[in-house]
Amino acid sequence: MEVFGPVFFKDFRCLGCECKDNCCRMGWDIEIDCDTYNYYMSADSSICSHIARRNGEYYIKQENGQCPFLNEKGLCSLLLEYGQEHISQICDQHPRFYQWFGGYKEAGTGLCCEESARLWLMHAGKISFCKWETNEQDDDLAFDPRMLEGVINARQVLFGLMQSGELTFSQKLKALLIFGLNAQDMEAEEDPGCYEELAQIFSDPENVKDLAEQLGKNTREDIIKACLDVLSCFEEFDYMKEAFPGAISRIKSRLDDIVAGAKAFDKAFPRASEQLCAVGVYNIFRYFIGCSSGAQCLPVMVCSLLNMWFIRLWDILLWLDGNFDFAAQVLAVKEYSKEVEYSDNTDTLWESVYTDSRLSADRLVKITEV
Repeated sequence: MEVFGPVFFKDFRCLGCECKDNCCRMGWDIEIDCDTYNYYMSADSSICSHIARRNGEYYIKQENGQCPFLNEKGLCSLLLEYGQEHISQICDQHPRFYQWFGGYKEAGTGLCCEESARLWLMHAGKISFCKWETNEQDDDLAFDPRMLEGVINARQVLFGLMQSGELTFSQKLKALLIFGLNAQDMEAEEDPGCYEELAQIFSDPENVKDLAEQLGKNTREDIIKACLDVLSCFEEFDYMKEAFPGAISRIKSRLDDIVAGAKAFDKAFPRASEQLCAVGVYNIFRYFIGCSSGAQCLPVMVCSLLNMWFIRLWDILLWLDGNFDFAAQVLAVKEYSKEVEYSDNTDTLWESVYTDSRLSADRLVKITEV
């Protein structure tokens, strides 16, 4: 099987006890696959007293918000005793993710992990992908081969736009929105060649600039009002920890200063927007491919836009407070991914693109101008 992923995919290594936000202490449900559960039953059935079954699936029962098998040094006692081959698949693979299309597979690492986020941001502006071979069997999941080819070609164009030095950050966000809106119209017409057509349109940065220019400019007051409207959507979500809702509140209270300071921030940290575009590349790589098997394009593009926009506001806030650097950028990206992307909030956000007027195209255009 042919596998496609970022060139740094195989460089990822879990930091273990050195991680500042160990995923074994997140309070997340940790799924145990049946083979691993059966092994624990045969090796030491007392292990299974910490495992519950819900809806036919096995989960490790959290104790005080962390995995009960985490030792005092922050290491997995099961891995130390039984070896990596006898921990659950999710523990072995997280934050890696995979998607299959017949004899073709994609692999990446999620931004909810600080080491993964560091790798994506460290390669900002020059993220590239490669292919390698594995001995896996083809899968039998349904997808449209022509649509897959069109999505992959269009995605490559979007990778180029996100890492282009010819476009401003605002123009890149607007390009995502315009792309999504056009894809929505073409999808409604059930045009199998829609992504091939969009790839041609968006392959020329000058054409993208013209499209963005047609959206016009907005006053500072309109931009701030639109930002407040969109931030109010984020306030309604459920979060695991207080850090993220606290960030939303601080961003809202300093929004005037954030908007006023955006240009000075860009001058002080010219690499910051490039690193945010690495977040865009990640989102497009991970989620746009789903459009070849039935997913809608517009929510993918809008959520990519929102991810980059929200973290930008957070970055500028940190800078205003004197707390911004590369490490802070990594943690903001990780926190956003953990609290929004890796939660039910993503499903809510995708649905809201179609149902919530606060995420209208008009408002989204305005927030891109921060």
